[in-house]
Amino acid sequence: MITIYLNRRISDGGRRESLYRGDFFLYTDIEGADALADHAKALIADAFDGLDPERAQYSMDVEEFISRVEPLKREFTNGHRTKELCQRFATDLGVDPERTYFDIPRLRVIPSDQFLTAGVSYNYKAHRDMWYGHPQQLVNYWTPVFPVVGDNVMSMFTDYFDVPVKNASNAYDYDEWVATHRPAAASNTTADTRPHPVPLEDFESRGEIRIAGGAGDVFIFSSNHLHASTPNTSGVTRFSYDLRTINIDDVLQGKGPRNVDSGATGSTLGDFLRVSDLAPLEIEEFVRVPAAMV
Repeated sequence: MITIYLNRRISDGGRRESLYRGDFFLYTDIEGADALADHAKALIADAFDGLDPERAQYSMDVEEFISRVEPLKREFTNGHRTKELCQRFATDLGVDPERTYFDIPRLRVIPSDQFLTAGVSYNYKAHRDMWYGHPQQLVNYWTPVFPVVGDNVMSMFTDYFDVPVKNASNAYDYDEWVATHRPAAASNTTADTRPHPVPLEDFESRGEIRIAGGAGDVFIFSSNHLHASTPNTSGVTRFSYDLRTINIDDVLQGKGPRNVDSGATGSTLGDFLRVSDLAPLEIEEFVRVPAAMV
């Protein structure tokens, strides 16, 4: 059984243990998450220069949309103000700032009605975060920038939390992705030809759920959950951001859900920053950790 906890005040350690078992947490009152959503809104407003960003797709062609979205996403991910707000976000959720690291966040921009489903607006097929080189101990925080509905959120396939799915992660290497494929996002305008780790078999889920929150609401789940971008038929562009954390002690101790089907190589750990001071995670600290744990 998987449980969704609403605004549950619990220690970060207790929450992680619950997440590793497949449970979900939803928070609607985290000031740091609201602040990060407001920051994203300000950047989005600048990028679309007076247009309603949720409906701007109807006022321009795909090329212009990409020309606005690509620098917007880059600024949100790499800007120093974003990192400062991530520190506040994580601290407001009660993590240990000395033992917790976060991956720089990603802004997702998913237009409606197949306007753009590749490249900078890639609609993720069903996947686990571990298929993309993330550690088993990863905790994912998904937050809408504007209110969302069931027709433009994520699909969570809860009955596959610990059930393997044949997939292409054996051919995925994170270092190669960063060097070669991530920079090519903007050139993928009609179809995404990059080697995403997608399912290689059909699967039928009877446990699909969709969480439709308001701006700044935080949906938290384990990297082991199978999930996908729901095809956007809502009539508006979905803007959301992903923030991810790890607790260094969990990684060193090999905690986390069991890896049921990921064969990805490389690791995202080198991208993580310490919550307390933004110091990068030193990969050498993990040399003694067996590869199966990261």
